[in-house]
Order: sequence, then structure tokens, then C-alpha cells
Amino acid sequence: MPVIIQTGGGPGGPTSPRAGFSSVDATRYAGTSGGRQEIDLPTAERVIQPGDRLRYKIYPELDAALTYTATYAAVELIFADGTRSIGLDQYGNPADAAGQGAAKILYANQWNDVQVELPKGQTIARTVLVVDAPEPGHEFAGWIDDVEIGPAPPAPDGTDLAAYVDTRRGTNASHDFSRGNTLPITAWPNGFNFLTPVTNASTHRWPYEYHRANNADNRPELQGLTFSHQPSPWMGDRDQLTIMPVAAADPLGDPAERAAAFSHDDEIARPDLYAVTLANGVRAELTPTDHGAIFRFTFPAGAPGRHLVFDTIDENGEFTYDGTALTGWVENGSETGRTRMYCYGILSAAPTNFGPTVGGRANARAATFDVPEVTLRIATSFIGVDQARHNLSLELEGRTFEEIQAAANAVWNERLQVMRPEGAKLPQLRTVYGNLYRLNLYPNSHFENSGTVEAPRYRYASPVLPVEGTATARETNAVVKSGKMYVNSGFWDTYRTAWPAYAFFYPDLSGELIDGFVQQYRDGGWIARWSSPGYADCMTGTSSDVSFADAYLKGVPLPDALATYDAGLRNATVAPEATEVGRKGAETGFFAGYVSTDTEESVSWSLEAYLNDFGLAEQAARLAEDPAVPAARRAELLEEAEYLRRRSLNYVLLFDEAVGFFQGRRPDGTFAKPAADFDPEEWGGDFTETDGWNFAFHVAHDPRGLANLYGGAAGLEAKLDAFFATPELAVKKGTYSIVIHEMVEAQAVRMGQFGFSNQPAHHIAWMYNYAGAPAKTQAIVREVLDRLYVGEEIGQGYPGDEDNGEMSAWYLFAALGLYPLRVGAPEYAIGSPLFRRTVVNPLGGTPLTITADNPEHPYVQAITLNTQTYQRLQSRMPPSPPQPRPTTQPRAMG
Repeated sequence: MPVIIQTGGGPGGPTSPRAGFSSVDATRYAGTSGGRQEIDLPTAERVIQPGDRLRYKIYPELDAALTYTATYAAVELIFADGTRSIGLDQYGNPADAAGQGAAKILYANQWNDVQVELPKGQTIARTVLVVDAPEPGHEFAGWIDDVEIGPAPPAPDGTDLAAYVDTRRGTNASHDFSRGNTLPITAWPNGFNFLTPVTNASTHRWPYEYHRANNADNRPELQGLTFSHQPSPWMGDRDQLTIMPVAAADPLGDPAERAAAFSHDDEIARPDLYAVTLANGVRAELTPTDHGAIFRFTFPAGAPGRHLVFDTIDENGEFTYDGTALTGWVENGSETGRTRMYCYGILSAAPTNFGPTVGGRANARAATFDVPEVTLRIATSFIGVDQARHNLSLELEGRTFEEIQAAANAVWNERLQVMRPEGAKLPQLRTVYGNLYRLNLYPNSHFENSGTVEAPRYRYASPVLPVEGTATARETNAVVKSGKMYVNSGFWDTYRTAWPAYAFFYPDLSGELIDGFVQQYRDGGWIARWSSPGYADCMTGTSSDVSFADAYLKGVPLPDALATYDAGLRNATVAPEATEVGRKGAETGFFAGYVSTDTEESVSWSLEAYLNDFGLAEQAARLAEDPAVPAARRAELLEEAEYLRRRSLNYVLLFDEAVGFFQGRRPDGTFAKPAADFDPEEWGGDFTETDGWNFAFHVAHDPRGLANLYGGAAGLEAKLDAFFATPELAVKKGTYSIVIHEMVEAQAVRMGQFGFSNQPAHHIAWMYNYAGAPAKTQAIVREVLDRLYVGEEIGQGYPGDEDNGEMSAWYLFAALGLYPLRVGAPEYAIGSPLFRRTVVNPLGGTPLTITADNPEHPYVQAITLNTQTYQRLQSRMPPSPPQPRPTTQPRAMG
């Protein structure tokens, strides 16, 4: 029998590094597997009512032998008539112990949320914990907590798609293990600002932690509601402005002292609304506009004081009140392109006092009130206080809270309605619309309207040009220019799926977004590799090249197609003087045909360059046919297309036949490691955030050529089979000083070397299509859709970092049965649709309806496109030009 130990807390308690949900009475289960085992848990006799569900949290510990025995566990109810609550969980998996383990639905070393619909009218006699692993003799241990039986909340009826979105999806994460690493952002789509609650008002990395750093009662505490611009916790936030209601006698300024406990059950976290009722009775609500927000604070009767504290994460800020308006500035956080942000706010009631806080930072200020409800309309600007005031007049003046929320709700519903699945379970609907929400958060507008609604005049404070002079309390020192600029996209992260998704779902908007990044090229000579918002020396590849080429080739109307290409051509042909822009290793790489090991992560730099060269070559060839392009330029474009196309095939120079993998080459042309020393499971070195296995298929632009390296289509299939059969043990950290979170996440996926939590692996399952084995693509993709996007109702929802919509876009494409495998080519790989019928209504594009018979089975038997039926699909391999054989002394092509 399993051993059950009552403890004073479990993994995820207040002091745990991976905290979660365990309370003071969490139950530990442990023992040795051997047949079906069960033990009684506390039971309260209850008659099941219509709509009741069993819900509990479970934390299976990962055993040293990686048997995952602890995941073969479940809470079951035994009814008075002797039957059991074996049914299905919320994802459609058998809810008994054996079924949960076989489905691999439970993450080890993570809290998991399990919900089981119950048969009405039954009387609960016993509650039992069952362990039912298939193999005997394995030790196991885990935790059970929060066992509850009661009604599920009502499901949205589909009239308001924003109601399916919980912005906390992905916030139950950390730098140790990512389930998204997101913020609970309420904002305008592609908005100028984000608005987020914060549980730590003194950091620009992880300011909202769903699951850890709780108080002694294991409850999260709110330290403020914050204007944010964070593209990623790894890149850091900037220009954070925090507002916190304080119901205390004194206007407490210290974030820890002013903090107020709350329950996630008392939050409303939607794209158009964030609201929370704090344990001290304060109600805080906000809803966004593009450049600002309206806040409403309701203080409880009898509160010893009513204050709003205005703060930032450090001393770099200032707030004043002149009797009419709140004004101020902040300048903090990540420095790559950061400039000062200004604010202008109007309060619904005049404060009885405005001044320094009691404790906290010296620049924090508090407004004190003698009324129970206070509304704040506030707008921001990167140009100056006067522009912030103008933004407020355009977006907030004369509008009620409800009117502003209705406008935000309408614009979100417009963005979310582009994909309407039928026959989806509720968790799938929440995932679809949660992913569309994440996709539409990024990239962000960086421009402001200095004109009127009827006659807009757009200007922006450039984040890519050097500042001039010194910023003042009223006006920026950034160079202010006319036009529209967009920021906040990590192209290494987003080129594989997010940018193709913009082109697919929002083709008209996509053109504006792209031109907003080309504006960076017009200003500063380059498009940022990782715009946050300016030029950041981060990640490998200049992947805006292939992102924008792909959009052009798919028919996205670009405002300036030639300038878009020229920005990419500069990346492809000019060695940059600064490390923040362009391609590293270019000084010799352009001539040798590869980036040598003198440059860190050299294989990644090389392979990403080949992909980008391919996209630019295709774009150049298409531009040469465009009558809008000057005739004199067309001949040059054809020459450049040929040059870039040949360069894109130089990947063969890095393929080491002796080991059967790509690996780095030294400047003298020799491979970085002898065959005996090369380990494809070793992380880092010449590979970015992964190992040699996950870069073994990084040539999606030339699948025939890649297959030839492995001996043809059958060889490619065998290589993929080996990839998915070789387990990731998360121990070979290579050149990393620690086991990085991507290693642990790759192990947690339990799909061999498939490091799906990180971008380099996202296309790999689809490569079976080019190996003549599309059924394997269909099975693996369906497994990812079923298993890895789970846990959203406890703040999880992703299997790794959800970077600027990239992880979300993968799900959306895969659920449609499509995938942009060859980014830079106007085509999609075919998978199997997840839903019986999905209507796609792109904004500015042609509607598309995808239907599937028996979608519960992932294998495609036939496809009908319009009226033509295909009984058998042949793997379509685009022809490759002749390729050089890799040699010790490689030769360049071009």
C-alpha cells in the first residue's frame, strides 16, 4: 500500500523555490508500485448535484529512474451503490489512475489541476487516492491537495470571445521552469502600454508570480497595478509606473508593507478588464485604452484611510499634483532603447492631501481621499507631458469606465473572431482564444497621435537613434520623428510561427506591423534582432529577414516592399560595427560560407543565416517581377536572388559525415570536435539554448538537400525516429554553468530529444512530411496539442516560454492542420485538424473553412480542397540546386 504522510506543507509552499498550491494540510503519497493500491482520504458525505465536478491538485515527484510511476495516480470517489467516479478529465483523458498515467497528462515535479465531471444523484461514500502503475517495484512519491467537490463555474456562451481568455495563462512559471513566463496583461491589441497586477513592485523581471513568494498563509499579495512594456522577463521590463490603493491610516509606500493579500478566485483577468477584491476589502478595477487606462478604486466602509500610492521600481521617477492633474515621469528597467515615459492623470475627486509616502522610495507619492470611490483616468507618452495630456483627451476624456471597457471588448472580439472552432471542449476554446490574445499583444505600437481622431498626425520618440541633450520633467530627449514605429519582437523567437500567423490571420495589419519595423531601418540603419524596444545584443540570426519576406510572398500588402527587402539585404551583406545589430561572424562568414567557432554559437548563427538568405532570395526573385519596382533595379534583384539562394545551401559545409550531425568549424576549416568527442546530447557550445540533436533538422528551407545528407527520405525518417526515441536526461549541460530551464523542460516533455519548450524544435515534428511519413507528423503534433498546452486554469498553459505569441501561434496553426514549415515560401505543411469544423475569417483576407471527419483520430485518409479529392499525398520536396560536398577545407558558394 502507498504510505500517506500528513505534512505542514508540500512542494510549492511559501518557502519552496517552485512554489505552487499546497496548503498546510497537503497530503503526501509514497510507496512502491505493485498492483492497484488505494487509501482513504477524508470524506464528507454528499449527494452529487447537476453540474458538480471533482477537482484536485496533484504533484507527482519525478523518480531517479524516470519511470514516472507517481503520475499513475488519481483521486477517485466511491459512491453508495459501489460504483466509482471514473469518467474523463477536462481534457478527455480517462480520469482513473492508470488512465492518467498512460495519457502522460500530468507533469512531474509540477502541480497539476485535474477536473472530473460527476454523475448527478449519486451519494459519495468514500474518497480514495489510487496508485495504479503498470510495472511493479518502482518507488514513487507525490502530493495531493485542494480536493473539492462542487459546481463548475458557468462556461461562456460564445457571444463574448474575450470571456474565454484568462490573461494569467503562463504566469505560473519561473526562471527555473517555464510554463509560459508571461504577465497577466490587460491592454489594447498591439497596444502602446500593458497593464498588469504585480506581486513584486520592485523588479523588472518577474513582477507577477502566480504561485510563489506568497505570505505566511500561502496567499499572494498585491503590491500594485502597473503600466508595463515587458516583451519578456528575460529581456526585462521598462518604464514601470505603479498605482496601489492603500486602506491604512498612513499612506504606506514600502511595497511589502502596503501589500494586500488576495485570492486568485477573487481576480477577473481578461484582455479588456482586470479586477481584484483584496482581503482588506478594497476593490480595484482597470480597463485599457491604447495609450492609457481608467482605474476605479472602491474602499470599504470604515477603512482607516484611503490612499493611492504612485510609485516606480526605483528612484528614477517623479510625481506631482497641481490641484487639477497628476503629472510625472518614470525611467527605469531595461536600457536597450529605453527613454523616459511621461504621464498625465485626472482624478474623480480632489485629494485631501498629496505628498510623500510613509516609508518606501523617496520619489513615491500618495494621494489621500475622503470619499469611498476614486476614479483615475491616466495616459502616458514617450514624447512628453503635453502629449500625454493630448492622449488622455483623445482616448479617455468624457468616457465612463463602462464605455471604455466596451470599446476594449469590441476591439478584442474583432481580433479573436478570426478563428471559430466547432466541436471544441471548453479547455480547447480557452486555449484557442487565449493564444489569439497572446498573439495580438505583440508587437507594440510606439507611436502617438499628435493630431485629431479625424486627422491623425503620428509621431514617435525613436528608440533606435541616440538621444540628444537631457530629458526634462516635461519633455523627452529622444529624437521625435513623424510616422509609425512598432517594437517588442524577438525575431529568433517569432519568425517560425508568430509572423506567419500575422500574415495568415491579419494580412492588412501585418503590412503595417512590418513597416513599423522597417522604420527602425530607416532611422538607425538596421532592424533590431530583438527589439526591446531598441537594439539588443541578444539571440542568433537576423530573422526579420525571412519573417518579412515570407509575408510578402504570401501576399501581405507591404507599404514599402523594396525598403523591406533592402533592410534584410543589409543584414545579409554588411558586417556590422556594433554587436547589437546585424549578423555576427559576418566578416569572415560571408566569404567562408559559414560562421567559424571564433564566434560563440557559431552553428546557430550559420544555420539561421541560411534560412534568412533563402527567404531574401525568394523575395528578391518576386520583386524582380513586380512592375512597381524600378526597371533598373530588377536585374540587380535577380543577381542578388541567385547569390543569396546559393549561399542558403552552404549548410552542407557544416555537416560532419563522421558524426552525422551539424557541428562547428574552426577558422582553418577543421571541425570543432573529433568524432569521438562529439556528443549530440550536449547542450550549448556552437548551439543556442539546445544541443546537436535539435539542430539536426534546421534546414527546413531545403528538405530534399537535408534528406540527402541522411541518405534520402528513408534516412531522414530514421534520423527523426532516433531523435524522438533518444531521451533527454537534462544532465549534459555542456558549456552552460548550470542545467538551464530549457533542459529540464525538454526532459519534462517526455518525447525524446524533442525540446518543444524552445523554438529550435518547433518545426521538427513536421519534417516527417518530407520523409514520406506524414502519419508520424500527425501523431506527434496531436500529442503536443493534447498534452502540452494544459494547466491554464492554474496559470500554466504552455510547455515553455511563450515568447511574443510564438508558442501560441504554433498551437493555432497545428489545430488547423497547417504549419508554415518552409518560412519564406508561400506554402503550408499539412497536418490533421483538431476540430470537426473551423471557420477562419482573416481580417483583410479570404475566409477559409476547414472540416474534418472523426477529428478525434489524428490520421488523415484523404483531403478535399474545394472540390478536388486527394486520396494519397506525395511528399512534396522542392528541388535543390547541386550542392557542394562538405570537405575539410570548405569552399564558399555565391
